[in-house]
Amino acid sequence: MKVIFSKNIGYCSGVKRAIDIAEKNAPDVVTLGELTHNERVIKSLEEKGIHAVNDIDSIKASKVIIRSHGIGRAEYEKLESSGKQIIDATCPFVQKIHDIVKAHYDDGFHIVIVGDADHPEVKGINGWCNNTATIVSSEDDLESVYSHEKLCFVSQTTVPAKKYTNIIKKIDKDRLKIVEIFDTICYTTMVRQSEAEELAKNCTVILVLGSQKSKNTRMLYDICASISAKTYFIESLEQLIKIKFSPDDIIGILTGASTPSELIMEVKNYMSQNVEEVLVSDELKAGVEESLVSYREGKRVKGKVISADDKGIRVSIGGKYDGIVYANEANIDGTYDPANFPEGMEIETIITGKKDADTDCIPLSKRKVDLIKEGDKVVDSIRDGSVFEVIASTDTKGGLLARLGTYFVFVPASQIKEFGFPKDLKAYVKKTLRLTALEIDDNRHKIVASQKKVLEAERKEREEIFWANVVPNVVVSGTVKRITYFGAFVSVDGFDCLAHIADLSWNHIKSADEVLKIGETYDFLVLNVDREKGRVSLGYKQLQPHPFTIAMQKYPVGSVVSGKVVSIVPFGAFVQLEPGIEGLVHVSEAARSYVKNMNEVVKIGDTVDVKVLAIDEPTRKITLSIKACLPEEQQSEENKESTDEEREDQNKKSNRPKKSDRRSKDKDGDDSKKEWNEETLLNPFADLLKDININEENK
Repeated sequence: MKVIFSKNIGYCSGVKRAIDIAEKNAPDVVTLGELTHNERVIKSLEEKGIHAVNDIDSIKASKVIIRSHGIGRAEYEKLESSGKQIIDATCPFVQKIHDIVKAHYDDGFHIVIVGDADHPEVKGINGWCNNTATIVSSEDDLESVYSHEKLCFVSQTTVPAKKYTNIIKKIDKDRLKIVEIFDTICYTTMVRQSEAEELAKNCTVILVLGSQKSKNTRMLYDICASISAKTYFIESLEQLIKIKFSPDDIIGILTGASTPSELIMEVKNYMSQNVEEVLVSDELKAGVEESLVSYREGKRVKGKVISADDKGIRVSIGGKYDGIVYANEANIDGTYDPANFPEGMEIETIITGKKDADTDCIPLSKRKVDLIKEGDKVVDSIRDGSVFEVIASTDTKGGLLARLGTYFVFVPASQIKEFGFPKDLKAYVKKTLRLTALEIDDNRHKIVASQKKVLEAERKEREEIFWANVVPNVVVSGTVKRITYFGAFVSVDGFDCLAHIADLSWNHIKSADEVLKIGETYDFLVLNVDREKGRVSLGYKQLQPHPFTIAMQKYPVGSVVSGKVVSIVPFGAFVQLEPGIEGLVHVSEAARSYVKNMNEVVKIGDTVDVKVLAIDEPTRKITLSIKACLPEEQQSEENKESTDEEREDQNKKSNRPKKSDRRSKDKDGDDSKKEWNEETLLNPFADLLKDININEENK
């Protein structure tokens, strides 16, 4: 005789998860319906104080577990309204079907479920479309669905893959407007069914370990029975002992998804003692060991300290191997002192990898468990909308995913940026997100969070601070962001402000980039604020010394300077000392002799030496003299010319106008008495009018 075990045996991940959740929350907890379809497992749970109830109204315990088969929307809402603490152990594969059905039902689709109408999983699925689904168990049931234009097909997770495929092939799509078909058969179920078929083809006897109440176990039995004449249900060792095997038998053994590890080990030991050859694959050995004491990476396990040294902490975690917590995995802060872990101390850890060949131990991490616990503590602190931080672990359809303790955090794409949607979600992966919780689902350990709300709140806070502090006559620091023909936009604490071109320089400039450079930071004076319109006007020149102030220091009274004649008026000439700074050489200071016409002494564009005679700071006037710079020889020659001029004037005295006429002329025609100042010099319109003789005739 030979015995061949299938590779995949024992609990499926969904059942194992549900049992772990139940045992963790014992004893003040009940399950809504039997947690799994296996009498031996149910009895074991009852011994631990975990009982099943079939009616929500009869629940007395404070906590209720939703089994792996899941429940409908109405039942879920009724549980919520009861005030009980809901612990959702719905299988992830089943939960996926719920989400598909809900979304498509809300979108106007009629739901078709391929499966057993009496199975609790199918009843739960139907509950997410208001129990309106059509339940199909064979292709003969399809005729009733063609009255609907839009159909969504899903299947019970344990339906045989071939059966589902055959039904789908028989759909007359020409009679329908829209059909969406989802492959919702559990991957583990498909693998086990495939293994069952292969074993049945190659063995003379098949033993199916498990309960006949289990739908998936009966599926395996039916597959094998259709191929092999000798197929047995084994629910206990007593049933196995009664079977008479022949020496030539090849015995295949497989299990349902809810078969307990104790039954598997009992069968394995019996067959090893009574059969010549038992073929147990490496996968089977690993599977059996894991079903008894799981060494699956990522699993949380409790254990007792055996010893602790500088290398780490050796921990008894049950099963064949001990675990080891290396020194760097002991505490969150990286510290480690063996004295803090005495023998017998109980600690909780996470399995981080496969058995270490050097230590012959399973590597563990206490640090990761502590981080998870800290994360769960944070969840309680963020229920009031407080800001928390996570690192985005991956991007998914519609947003980003992260972990906070035992909670999954989902950030929708619409909640990542303050304005608009991110173009590339992958750019945020491995980046720190600052979030506030929108919804916390403690049953499913899920958090929906928003970074957008955090950014909005921070912007509003910055705005309040900005408008409270940015007021007229305050000096602020700003960075030039862009330049336009009318000035420059400057960022002050993230707000755009305008520095008009007229407020950038005391001298005339054609473009703002003559003074400011993009990307550079400068100090500005706040000139005007309009919060209602969101506008702030800045000035740069107001913080710079006026050119006249510099000129006072650069050209003190008595200094001699070379300048350029820029304009001539009847009462003198204006000489530019440097751009923007001009002084007046009065006609009386043009030469040592009498000057009738300033054009006789200088021409526009001439460069002349002048002496600073006076500076009037309030009116910003500089008085210059050419005469004071002339050499002595030119001075005596000019004295002679002056005598000749005086004689000529004596001859003309008789023709002089009366005093009243002179006064009138002084008033109307002599520009030498008119006021002038620096503002006039810098005015281009004043420059155009310098040489125009304004009199009564021109008025």
